[in-house]
Amino acid sequence: MIQDEIKVSTQTLQWKCIESKIESKRLLYSRFAISPFRKGQANTVGIAMRRALLNEIEGASITYAKIKKVKHEYSTIIGLQESIHDILINLKEIVLKSESFEPQKSIYFSFRT
Repeated sequence: MIQDEIKVSTQTLQWKCIESKIESKRLLYSRFAISPFRKGQANTVGIAMRRALLNEIEGASITYAKIKKVKHEYSTIIGLQESIHDILINLKEIVLKSESFEPQKSIYFSFRT
């Protein structure tokens, strides 16, 4: 049985900080360059880094919403101008404050249609 040869890179990843600034106590900004990557590898590493960084952010947010009699986010409700998708996007903009570091139970809102 003949197998195709796979070329394996022997180069090590190099990274450097291109820019870093502190705009306020809570607003930090940095930009890094990492290379070389094989085809498709940069997306995989970028997504993993994004998830890891987002997990470190403390705070409270709406993570789940369910509306009775709505099957999917692109539905509409008679009498409302906004689509369900627009309502869900707007829910993400709500700023919440929590004194706890533990996940909290759901809060239910009822709307009459």
